[in-house]
Amino acid sequence: MHLGVILPNFGEDSTSNGIRQTAEAAEDLSFDSVWATEHIIVGPDAVDPYGRVYDPLVVLAWVAAFTKRIGVGTSIVLVPLHHPIRLAKEVATLQELSHGRLRLGVGVGWHEDEFRFMGFEFRGRDRRADEALRLMRALWSGEHAFRGEHWSFDNATFAPLPQPPPELWVGGRSERAIRRARELGDVWHPSRGVGPDDVRRAKERFPELRVVPRTTPEKIEAFLEAGAEGAVVSIPDERLLPDFARQYR
Repeated sequence: MHLGVILPNFGEDSTSNGIRQTAEAAEDLSFDSVWATEHIIVGPDAVDPYGRVYDPLVVLAWVAAFTKRIGVGTSIVLVPLHHPIRLAKEVATLQELSHGRLRLGVGVGWHEDEFRFMGFEFRGRDRRADEALRLMRALWSGEHAFRGEHWSFDNATFAPLPQPPPELWVGGRSERAIRRARELGDVWHPSRGVGPDDVRRAKERFPELRVVPRTTPEKIEAFLEAGAEGAVVSIPDERLLPDFARQYR
């Protein structure tokens, strides 16, 4: 069973000390991974809790530098708010510097104000995300050409090539998100609005689909019974991690 912990890199009380203490405790207690959240700039409806957010890739690079074993992941990166070539470079670099410990959680976003502030269209974000994931996989595999609706290149060189390429953990709860996880990703990593019954139905239809939801500790057992291969949990205080670890590690 994969068991991960959400880092407190967001929220009004988020601090570098809190992030570090949670990451170190999670590694000492043999959790599999720690995860950082992304929002960049938000409107009034998302200020609580996303008005203050440390950039996830920067946070994970720092965490990878002071830890030795634990995996690091994004839960999630908002792919349509990034240029995919730049994102592919940042991810490849982090995968190399962390010695293969990165899992890239990806999603399309839900907060329309954030897209407007960033100058990106909210409509069409699913199509852009799908193409971006294909492009990033092409770059990581060493391809020199790519043809897409939004991005194309020829005779291009990209390195380092991450070895192994990071797993893509696909967020979202829609049918399109599940299809994206099956066709372009490695794991379905739902969070908002997805419960154990949703996971059970997905596993009945696609038993080969790996599912590791983002959830809270009290829901883990129900998700595992529904067929999930683990969980990434939000725990309000790192001092509660030992009790949680004794139950599941």
